[in-house]
Parts: sequence; C-alpha cells; structure tokens
Amino acid sequence: MVIFLLALIATLIVMACLTIGRLGFGRKEPFNASSFGRWFLGYFIFNYVFSLVILYFSMPALTGPFWGWQWVLWPLMISSIINLFSMAGGARGALEMGVNISQGQSYSPRAGASGVSRRSIAAGIFGLVVVAVLGIAATFLINIFTTWFDGNAKALAAIPHVSTQAAPDLPPTDAKHIVLVSQSIASYKGQQVLGSTGQNLGSAYQLDPASYTLQSINHHLYYVSELSYNNLFVNLSNPETPGFVMVDAEDPQQAPQLHTEKQSNIRYLPGALLNQDLLRHVYLSGYTYGRLVDPTLELDDSLHPYWTISLMQPTRGYTGDALSKVLLVDANTGDIKEYNPQNVPAWVDRVMPSETVSQYLSWWGLYNNAPWFNPSGLGQQAPAGTPELLYNNVDQPVWLIAMTSASANDNSSTGVFLFDTHKNEAKFYPKSSGLGIGDNVTKTFQSTRANIRGYSVASVQLYQIYNTPTWVAIYAQTTNSGDIFQAVGLVDARELNGNNVQFDPDLSSGLRDYQQWLTSQASNGNSGGTVSNLPQTATGKVIRVSPVQQGTNTVYYLQISGQPYIFTANLSLSPKLPLVQTGDTVTITYTSGSGTVVNLKNFDDTSINLGATSNTPTPTATATPKAKK
Repeated sequence: MVIFLLALIATLIVMACLTIGRLGFGRKEPFNASSFGRWFLGYFIFNYVFSLVILYFSMPALTGPFWGWQWVLWPLMISSIINLFSMAGGARGALEMGVNISQGQSYSPRAGASGVSRRSIAAGIFGLVVVAVLGIAATFLINIFTTWFDGNAKALAAIPHVSTQAAPDLPPTDAKHIVLVSQSIASYKGQQVLGSTGQNLGSAYQLDPASYTLQSINHHLYYVSELSYNNLFVNLSNPETPGFVMVDAEDPQQAPQLHTEKQSNIRYLPGALLNQDLLRHVYLSGYTYGRLVDPTLELDDSLHPYWTISLMQPTRGYTGDALSKVLLVDANTGDIKEYNPQNVPAWVDRVMPSETVSQYLSWWGLYNNAPWFNPSGLGQQAPAGTPELLYNNVDQPVWLIAMTSASANDNSSTGVFLFDTHKNEAKFYPKSSGLGIGDNVTKTFQSTRANIRGYSVASVQLYQIYNTPTWVAIYAQTTNSGDIFQAVGLVDARELNGNNVQFDPDLSSGLRDYQQWLTSQASNGNSGGTVSNLPQTATGKVIRVSPVQQGTNTVYYLQISGQPYIFTANLSLSPKLPLVQTGDTVTITYTSGSGTVVNLKNFDDTSINLGATSNTPTPTATATPKAKK
C-alpha cells in the first residue's frame, strides 16, 4: 500500500534531521560507529512505525504548504524530545528506544555516557529547532501572507464565483415537491420500519438520526440513511451491513422502505473498523493528495448505494479549499470512480460541501464590500445560518443561504444566495432583502393561535410560492425516538406574524389558504403579502364544475378550456356559481403561481343574463269574431 512508501520517506526525513544534529553539532565527543549504528537503527524503527500509525489513522492530506508533509514534524518532535532527555533518570549506557546496554562492558559516565548524551542532546535540540522553525514560525508566516491584509482578504472574497441577479424574485418553487418531512420525522419513521422484517435487525444495527440525507431519486424526494453497526463486536462478526432505509420526503403519510437486497448491502461506511472505514479505504487506495470530506450516501435511479466524497485542495496556504475531484465509491464493492466536478453523473445531487459553501460566503460577506481591518463592521454581511438544501426543481437542488448584516441585532435579510451544489457558482439576490430570518421565523410559527396543541416546529424552509418568498414550517409531535408529523404552516417571509400563518393538516389545504390570504391582502391594498405578478383575465367555456363542502363553506372547482389550472372560488365571489353548467362561457380573473390549483379573484358567467328583458314583442288581445247565422 502507498502508506508504506510514505512512511519510509517520512522516516528518512526525520532521521536526516536527527543525524545532522547528532553529527554536526555533537562533534565535541568522539564518534563511535557502533553506538551510532544502534542509535540510528532504534530511531529508524521507531519513526517508521510511528509514521505508519499517523498515516493509517490520521490520513493527512499531502497538499498545500510543504506539499502536506508538515505532519512529519510530529515524529521529529517526539524523537527530538526522547533524544533530549535520553540520559534522564540516572546513568544509562545505551541511548535510544529499544537499544539495550551492551553486555560485558563497564559503564563510564565520563567517557561513554557523557559523550553519547551530548550527541543525543545535540540531535534533540536541532530537531526541536526544525520543528519550531517549520511548524510554528513558517506556519504563522504562511497564514499572515495568505489571509491577512486587504489584498489577501479580497482574494478570499473572490474565491466563490458570485453573480448578482437583478430579478426582484427568487426562482419559483415547484409546489409538487415541497419537503414535508424533516430529518427528525424521517428518523422516527425509519426507526419504526427497522423491526418490520421480523429479523430483529435493531439488535445489531442502528440508524443514526443525523445520517438521513435528502436527495432526489427518480424525480421524487427521499431521505436515505444507512444501517450502521451497534458496536465493535457486531462489526467484527459482520463484514457488511444489510442495507439502508428510504423515507418519502414529500408525503409524510407514506410508509418508509427498508432495503436489504443483495445490491443494497453496504460494506464500506464511515466509522467502521480498520480498512472497512470508508475514508481509510479511499485513502489507502491512493487518494492522498487532498482532503477527503463530506462522505454522503446517495442512490442512483436503480437504488444502488454509492458514497460521494469531495476531494478538496487548498488554494491559499492552508485555507481556501477548492473542489478538485469527486469520488464515487460503490458502497458494496468499494470500487472508486473519479470525476471532474463538471462530469459528475446527473443523479448525484450535490458535491459542494455545505461547510465549504458557508466558509466561502463568510469571506464574501466580510470582505467583498469592506476592508480587511474594519472594526466598525460597516458594509459587512454574514450568513444567517447554515446552508439549506433547496429543491425548487426536483432534479436541480441548490444551497440556499440568507445573508444578514454583521450586527447581532439584525433579524432580517440583506439578500439571498442560491449556491450551485455541483460547482463553485453562486447567484446573489439582493432584492430579496427584508425577509424575516433566524429565531424569529420559528417563534412566528409557534405563536400562531391555530397551534392549540403546542406542536413543535421540526424545520423551516424558504420557498418562492405564488411569487412570494414564503417560509414553510413542519409541525411535529416530539417523542423519545423522534418526531411525528402533525401539520404544515406557511407565512409570508416579509410579514412574520402569528396571525398571518396558514396552519393546515396537509400541504394542498395550506397552499389554498395561503393563496387566498395573499389575494385578500392584495385586494385590501396592503403593501405586505401581495402577490408580485399581475392578475390575468381569461374567457373560456366550462369543461367541468363541482361544488365541494369544506367545513362550513362551499368551494366550487372549475376546469375551463384553454387553461392549465383547476380554479377554485367561494360562493361569496359570485351568486352565479351555483347555476354554472358545463358549456357556459365564463370570464375569470386570477393570479398564477405555484401548483395546479389557483384561487379566482373575480368570476362572471356571461351565459347567465340576470334581469335582462326579451326583445320578442308581447302579443295583444283581439276580439273573437262572431259566428254567422
């Protein structure tokens, strides 16, 4: 394996430093070839084993300053300290680790041990000097010259490729693929299905609540989590785990799926023992030239499990990681395929790590419009939270990050970023400013009067619904093993108020109520809550019409020729609604938006002429002629 060669190179570097110190600065004592040979052999073996341990368990990335070989300073430092104190504890005739006192020889502190001690001390001092110069001084200077001062700050801010968008709105969301299951709800549902097979899988395997990964599979959103080992002994007795769990992320009523077919078995996974550990398997396969980060379990469209790993390399000293390669690891066979980021298969949802995106936008917010030294904070921005995986389009996710000012008291956005999940490209929407963010959003949903049972808010996501930035919340009942879905809430992101929250048991009802609320706000002339696109007027024939009783209200559903929507209208909108028949010609006004069901603003059935008079003349009475006698 490659680490044996790397360990040999590291050992030679350490021994070269120690030998220079021993021979070059310890010349006041006579040279003893036999003693030097034992010293060299003992430290060579020690450093080789120590280097192997570091490479195997720490897996240092061989990239960046010193080509990543700064990890060699650890065995050099330990060896130098041992050399420095090799004579501590009294008279010892032998020097280094694992070297015994020569048998049959008398010990002379003055002639033997003193000379050897001075050479060892010289080797130790020189080694520590090298560690101090390269490990401390050089590292400090590299950080200064790559991250300090205005020029470096601007270079850090320019790492993300940001384009500012002039559009007043965020891209519209496909309402058919809004996420209605949080990670905590997915964890609860997954735990329920674990024992459904009758195989008692829970005694040997577990589902980590934090391991559920949102992804698109066959144009539908799911959470996926791998079965991992319960303990060390299960790992020792089983070379692979049975498979994974899929939880529908769009419909909380759907039953979860447990996949334990042969193709679903997972042999390599994070945290497993020795070479079964995913990152160690990849590292030992030769991928030592970059940081291996963000291992994510993703399924292709045939439900075969793969791990995606991002290989990152620093661009400015020790920092400024850039995505260099994407590795796809077959979770069962361990086969590794390497891709350039732009060539990753379409079924892979994301390769840009969330932490990297957050770091990029932190630099951009700090330095793009402000100098490096800026104690006032003027012009600075910061991410309002961690990046949120957003599916406006089910097959094209983005990282959504709202930005806010540097002030801790600011609870509104200065704009919104949509960061590509496949490459280093971000779109900034500065006109999406003034949106409520942070803890205010959760408290708004919790404060709505409709939440009489006090359900907790499991998660919130920002969408563009009916051309309005909208926070969508998932309400859940908290249990010891996870959360249970209860309701969904929607609120205008610019009008955070508990009274404005639309609280409903399902998404379709929530969207309908939310659209009606937006329409009523617009008709009342309120500046907030207005639907940003203009009302549209259309005329057509009724294809289908049906009244539906919803609570105490009757809602009419109409399908009109030439229109791609199903329209709804309350009885209060027009007294003609109960009289509408198939084939009638109607004129409608509506505001289009997300989804297929649209609420009407105005309605008129022109086939019904109320109060009209007929143009046919009324016949007049005439005298009946008398019969002739």
